[in-house]
Amino acid sequence: METGLHFLMQKTKSKISKTFVYQFESNFHIESSADNITLDFSDNKYISKSTDFIGDLKIESVEIVHLNSRPSIVPSLYFDDNIKSKYLITNTHSSNNILTDSSNDKKLKIVYSINEKLNEFITKNNLNHSHKNYFTYLYNFLTEIPNKTKGLSFFVNLNNKSFDIIIFNNNEFIFFNSFEINDENEFLYYLFFVLKNYEGSNEADKIIFLGKFEAFNDYYNIASKYSRIDFIEDHNEIKVLPDSPFFSIINENYIRN
Repeated sequence: METGLHFLMQKTKSKISKTFVYQFESNFHIESSADNITLDFSDNKYISKSTDFIGDLKIESVEIVHLNSRPSIVPSLYFDDNIKSKYLITNTHSSNNILTDSSNDKKLKIVYSINEKLNEFITKNNLNHSHKNYFTYLYNFLTEIPNKTKGLSFFVNLNNKSFDIIIFNNNEFIFFNSFEINDENEFLYYLFFVLKNYEGSNEADKIIFLGKFEAFNDYYNIASKYSRIDFIEDHNEIKVLPDSPFFSIINENYIRN
């Protein structure tokens, strides 16, 4: 059942103060105030194409948002920088390139590894750069939206071939995980595996999808047969990033401002 009340983000006029690079597994998307481009790592000309794009717009620095790196979430009170590699043992390949973000409310440390696919892009274009994990933006966004609810809230971020689930209890973060999926049946299996563990079945609980996109209608429909659902959505006409549609909305209304 879809509830009638939608969570609506405040409409803002977007203005990019810096250039962002959104890194996915097989491609990356460059977003500037003047233009944007998506390049595939499989394209043997992606470096020269990026150089032309960067040069034409005279871009000197970028922030890289890693959407291809699942993080470990550590309460700030218990975080130890000396052992940050151990936080990633259970959910990612070992890497010497381990970074840490802090949430805006200072409650969480977000630990993640980065791969080297963008190193040549950064070096060839002589770019100053910074890094941030996608979860950091999701968490900051969810903790700052109005219309919070009491009880358990299950936020679902659907991506191409995966989804993230973030759980709050009385507006306090308690859980995050990401699952690879191929269809709506696999989505339903993992979703209700998590909900069952958190007893998310009473009338006050609901599944809140981040965004509402036609490509995921089958996912919304199957979830609505078993639970109340709601949406955080935006009605602006925006260019959707196919691998992670909701980041198009965050980019338009939150990151860019």
